Amino acid sequence: MESKRWHKLVRSGESIQVEFKQQIPKLERLARSFSAFSNSAGGTVFIGVRDNGDLCGVDSIESTQELVDQVATFNCQPAIEPECKVWEPLRNVRILVVEIPEAEVKPVYAVNPNNPKDAWPFFRSDKENLPLDRKSLKTMSKTTSVEVEVNLKDLDRHAQLMLTKLNETPRQTCAQLAKSCNIGTHRAKKILVRLEQNGWVHSFFNEKRREYSLAIPWPKR
Repeated sequence: MESKRWHKLVRSGESIQVEFKQQIPKLERLARSFSAFSNSAGGTVFIGVRDNGDLCGVDSIESTQELVDQVATFNCQPAIEPECKVWEPLRNVRILVVEIPEAEVKPVYAVNPNNPKDAWPFFRSDKENLPLDRKSLKTMSKTTSVEVEVNLKDLDRHAQLMLTKLNETPRQTCAQLAKSCNIGTHRAKKILVRLEQNGWVHSFFNEKRREYSLAIPWPKR
């Protein structure tokens, strides 16, 4: 059953809950991935899969898993506990599947292995791992993504429309969202503040402008 599910995830491509790594990356980059999934709704990292979904496998499962354990323990703060499994989808092709659970207490920081004082939390935005803006860091919800999703029915139609727009196109500014939702910028800003406080969106500073992305996967209707 797991093999079927993994095949389906790989065929669907990278997403807010799936990431591919051809080989073990630099530890700093892997820590950012672990932090991002932990601070979002969890996810799966396939080590031994190319960006285009080709199954290439890793040279050594044992040494790869040792590095994964090292990053989870020493380069994530607080430490996380990923579940690692070996998948052999083709003859002599072995892939390490790393399941990252959503953190119960957020944020989880990614610690730079070369400078332990250099640490910052990340979140998952579509296929990217982005650093949380200080504003999102202060208001990050302590609830889980499941609990956040339950409150969807309590949002007005403009807030739900804004979430739909962010699901279609991540990383939008307040002005862009106001225009696409056909509302004023002031109204859009108030909605975004509420969505950020309630755990639906996170913000990210990109070249001196604040952009917003979904904090959790858009619920299936």
